[in-house]
Amino acid sequence: MEFFSEIYGCYYQIIASILENADTDTVSKPEIMDITERLGFVESALTVPDRLFSGQWPFLEKLNTNEYASRLENCPYMPLTILQKRWLKSLFCDSRVSLFFDDNALAELGEALKDVEPLWNDENFLYYDRYENGDHFSSPEYRQNFRNIVEAIRSEKAIHFDYTSSKGKYTRKICLPLKLEYSSKNDRFRLIALRSPFEKRSILDRYRLDGMKNVRLTDIQEKAREHNGTPSLDSLMRQSYGTEPVRLLIKNKRNALERAMLHFANYDKDTKQLDEDTWECCIYYDSSMETELLIEILSFGPVVQVAGPETFVNLIRERLRKQLMLLQSL
Repeated sequence: MEFFSEIYGCYYQIIASILENADTDTVSKPEIMDITERLGFVESALTVPDRLFSGQWPFLEKLNTNEYASRLENCPYMPLTILQKRWLKSLFCDSRVSLFFDDNALAELGEALKDVEPLWNDENFLYYDRYENGDHFSSPEYRQNFRNIVEAIRSEKAIHFDYTSSKGKYTRKICLPLKLEYSSKNDRFRLIALRSPFEKRSILDRYRLDGMKNVRLTDIQEKAREHNGTPSLDSLMRQSYGTEPVRLLIKNKRNALERAMLHFANYDKDTKQLDEDTWECCIYYDSSMETELLIEILSFGPVVQVAGPETFVNLIRERLRKQLMLLQSL
């Protein structure tokens, strides 16, 4: 279900932006074309400006051959609907949201949505394939470490941190953060990073965020990759996997293609169309995520077929055999 497809749609956003520009000053034909192309669909530039210029949509007053002004006394105001507020409240109740806002922003959002009933909450979902010991997203230290990592990725700077592995081994690390990824199965964030910037070889490591303490930025900054010969992130990740990509054949039934692209958005993948109703999607993955990927693929049922490699196909068959035996024993 697309909650907001009919509420303040694309054309509404385009006209509102044009009128906002025309409210304090005039707006020119090139500016109208630019706004339409930037906010609209491919074909929008063929319809929207012409309807405004001709007066079919009577929002603008023509001042001269190139300049227009708004006919409205005030700028368009787009208040949130109850449905939108309830959707936002549901997102706000997710503990992961605190990673992206500071305390002041969270307090302001909480006050704005205090009288709104969430559209859903955690109790409405049963996660049958998720571990229960996920990360503590609302922890002040975890939130600060997360933000420091994001800042390091944006500024291309290395970080220092204390790290405790899943086996309890403690070490001090320095690395260059490249990407954060989320595991729905483990309910955890992981950091993909280049090993110490002083290393001559480009080696990728993965770290659990809940094992990282005292994350702090350094003054060491990565130079532009195209200038120092370092491979791209995609190339490095594919080299580090050590496994063949899983090849999926997706039939576009029950909106399967769109659901698959959204569901596997966190994976490195190549997708191409084979015929009118079939797409091929090759998913690259780390061996530590194999079981998680297998479960996610099975959740799509018959609209997704695993075409290779044979080792992964055998894992699918074995998993299905076990599920069948479990059902027969009930």
